[in-house]
Amino acid sequence: MKFTTNEIAAMRRELMNHAFSALVRRMPLSTHDAHDFIARHLGISLSTVLNMSHKEITAEYAGRLNEVAQCFGIRMFRYQFIPTDNICRSWLAHAYQNDKGRQPHKHIFEHWERDMTKVKVREAA
Repeated sequence: MKFTTNEIAAMRRELMNHAFSALVRRMPLSTHDAHDFIARHLGISLSTVLNMSHKEITAEYAGRLNEVAQCFGIRMFRYQFIPTDNICRSWLAHAYQNDKGRQPHKHIFEHWERDMTKVKVREAA
């Protein structure tokens, strides 16, 4: 299956956001304290940290977020914060199988550049 550059980029952003949220959730601190700790550890403002859950995480911060995870004994790795193209394609293939033939409001991935309702769904024999 061929995926567009925009679909891969959108999946990368989605996976990065999930990784960041998972890190914050698994830290043994309140959400506010976790954001403060990350801001201090990365040497950035709190507003930048808050934007990380909505926008892309730069490569510069991905490795450092891995360090934050290691500080708390959380097993997370750099590729979770910056997924490779192959990882994105794998997740897109998974989402494609789930979304094909469904209406847009039922999609697990919301950034398709194709009309998923016209994709044929094979019926089990």
